[in-house]
Amino acid sequence: MGESTETTGEGTADDTGTPAHPSTTVWTVPNIVSFVRIGLIVVFGWLLIAGYDAWAIAALAAAGISDFLDGFLARRWHQVSELGRLLDPAADRLLTAVVVVGLALRDIIPWWLVAVLLVRDAMVAVALLIGRRRGARPPQVSFVGKCATAGLYVALPLAFVAFERWDGVHAAAIVGACVAAVLYWMSGIGYVRDIASRMHRAADGESVAAPRQSLG
Repeated sequence: MGESTETTGEGTADDTGTPAHPSTTVWTVPNIVSFVRIGLIVVFGWLLIAGYDAWAIAALAAAGISDFLDGFLARRWHQVSELGRLLDPAADRLLTAVVVVGLALRDIIPWWLVAVLLVRDAMVAVALLIGRRRGARPPQVSFVGKCATAGLYVALPLAFVAFERWDGVHAAAIVGACVAAVLYWMSGIGYVRDIASRMHRAADGESVAAPRQSLG
């Protein structure tokens, strides 16, 4: 994650290194990696439901690696784009939805945890839609949001692997997922506040360039 925090070398950048005018190019290497990640997520969902657990874990691991890779390449090769700013969080949200619904269908995690995570995503999605219609740019991925996503990436696969094998590890993974869910909501509330602030500035005709990455 974190493509939106990179520097493209195109135009000016703020003190965080974020470009004022990200590229409109579609076929950048980071964007291609993001497209591959979305494909891997679909494959993971099918493998999980079909019961091919080993292959499902492999697909999930590959998706997680690609999540790091697209941001790294965007930094390294200065290829931040407007599409990348949308694809990266969209792929994260899709992965979260597919993983939690798939695990709940297998009775690996409780359905109430699914509701907690998906309601948060719906809240942020609605805020983003409203913000876009009112001329506000989407916010950067926050540090708290990154921590929450990383926590879910660790806890949910661990719950998957430990289910019906190691009860204590499975229980610890569920607790870890709950902690990550709290951070997930903290970051979501931060995004909504950030979007509201951007809409206010857009209505006043002020700059809505990405601020320092500090909101949760």
